[in-house]
Amino acid sequence: MQQLDFAIIDAHIHQWNPYTTPHAAVLAVKLLGKYPYLLDKVVRMVNSDDLIETTGLTNHVTAPYLPENYVQDLGHYQVEQVVHVEAGWHKNKGKGVIGETHFIESLPFNAETVKLGGIVATADPRDSNFKKILQLHKKASPRFKGIRKMAAVREDKEIRAWADEPHLYCNKKFLKGFEAIAQNNLTFDTWVYSTQLSDVIALARKFPETSIVLDHFGTPAGLFGHVGALTG
Repeated sequence: MQQLDFAIIDAHIHQWNPYTTPHAAVLAVKLLGKYPYLLDKVVRMVNSDDLIETTGLTNHVTAPYLPENYVQDLGHYQVEQVVHVEAGWHKNKGKGVIGETHFIESLPFNAETVKLGGIVATADPRDSNFKKILQLHKKASPRFKGIRKMAAVREDKEIRAWADEPHLYCNKKFLKGFEAIAQNNLTFDTWVYSTQLSDVIALARKFPETSIVLDHFGTPAGLFGHVGALTG
């Protein structure tokens, strides 16, 4: 493999433990984690599209992914710091999202694994307690740097919707709440499909001083062929 003469800051990793953290398939994993074939059948039967589209093979959800696992994947590469980006914490309503920040802070990021440089947590700017939630994230970790709120929705119903409305970043309540992100000098991670990039551009123009990170290249769904169930 190629040798690099500089260290890396990995700006987007996910950490989880499916046996202890609230994720979409936590119950199925606890019951069937030792039986991957049955787990696969059950997860697909209960229609956990978000889980399948995120992990690909469902047997991946039985494996924790923690600092020591990340280091194993690094091989000989040097990573100076990592940033954890929210990873679908299932208690994602209201103040429940703070649990993920506490969880990440509890993990063994240290000299023997890798340094945790930042946490991008989640919260919904439309929430009436949004300002308080930001303060609770900050209290939970000095490494709290920003928020990600996914907004990826396609008009094709065969492609997974990751938000409850197609133009979340244009919602008046969302924009009002977003002011707290700007006022606290936090970053904002976006995730949209390519057809929604104009919403990200409009958000950036409203808040030109806020650093906005575009995740996953603005996911070009359907780029390689007919849009539908096989191109999600």
